Amino acid sequence: MAEAATPVATPVTDARLGYALAAGAALFYGTASVLIRIGVTRYGSPLTGVAIALTTGILALLPLAAINWRGEGAGWRPGRRALLFVCASGLCAVTGFSANTFALSQLPVVVVTPISSSYPLVTVLLVRLFLHGAEHINARTILGALLIVAGVILVTLSHR
Repeated sequence: MAEAATPVATPVTDARLGYALAAGAALFYGTASVLIRIGVTRYGSPLTGVAIALTTGILALLPLAAINWRGEGAGWRPGRRALLFVCASGLCAVTGFSANTFALSQLPVVVVTPISSSYPLVTVLLVRLFLHGAEHINARTILGALLIVAGVILVTLSHR
């Protein structure tokens, strides 16, 4: 029996926290790119670098995940579909991180980072395809996506 699709809930929260977390993500992603570039150029194998970085991330997250799991209450289990989406997300994330790491072993950080940071284009397209009822894409979103493309083109052309 197929599980019923549940709408994507967007909790009402303080937008300032969301913006602060997004800025923190930018800070840490930017730092990670520089660190991985240093690591793969000094250490060697990009694949080993990916394995070490992801293992470090898992070890850092395990205690937090355990606390969160216990906080869900006795007998709580995620739905199968939810688990499928989370696992698919993990595969996409590790593939993206791996591709980014290999790219950083071949090209300068100032070239790779803007290109890999153009992922919002993919996100906008996928939101349009899969979350069209839950999220709205407006003219400013489309303009932002076009500016990302222009920025990637400029950065790529400036380092030829």
